[in-house]
Amino acid sequence: MKKVLLFLFFFNGFMIVNAQFYNPYIQVEAGIAVDQKNTGLFCAEFGTSYKWLDLGLSVDIESNSFFKEYNGEVNIFKDGGYDPQRNHSGEFGYFSNTSLQFIAKVDIIRLFTDKSRHSFKIGGGLGIIRYQDMSSTNISNGSSVEYSLTTNSRFGLLGSFKASYEYKINPKISVGAYFGGTYYPSLGLLLRRNI
Repeated sequence: MKKVLLFLFFFNGFMIVNAQFYNPYIQVEAGIAVDQKNTGLFCAEFGTSYKWLDLGLSVDIESNSFFKEYNGEVNIFKDGGYDPQRNHSGEFGYFSNTSLQFIAKVDIIRLFTDKSRHSFKIGGGLGIIRYQDMSSTNISNGSSVEYSLTTNSRFGLLGSFKASYEYKINPKISVGAYFGGTYYPSLGLLLRRNI
């Protein structure tokens, strides 16, 4: 983690020094997955713009734990016994996908004019992703339930696609919306600040 932060510090410093040729920026995005229940996305992107091209480094996390509260509970059944109406499956469970990617985006509007306050960008990235998940299963034998908790963590390479619309409020700040993502497609809002 220290190496990543050190790289981001030097990368950002290089971009600021060369600001007459490049325009460094910071962008944050937050949204919800369109095809995965209770899944949110948060992304931070650091990069540079040159005319109609954005190049950057992004760190994002997709997880269903943004919207859940996890409680462990122990039930002791007496005379009433085990309640078969209660759904004990999936009482514990979450996933989290974290990625670090190199990003490239093309601004379609700026290909034709650099005077507009509007931007429509299409692009994607490629990088390393870490998949993590935890799930529970249960076995019922009459009046008791036995839980089994399984955790997994693995790494891989994954690409992403994203399309976004941005409106420049002033020369430094833009707001907008995006569609796309790394593992699950999401829809959300973005805030961008040129440095």
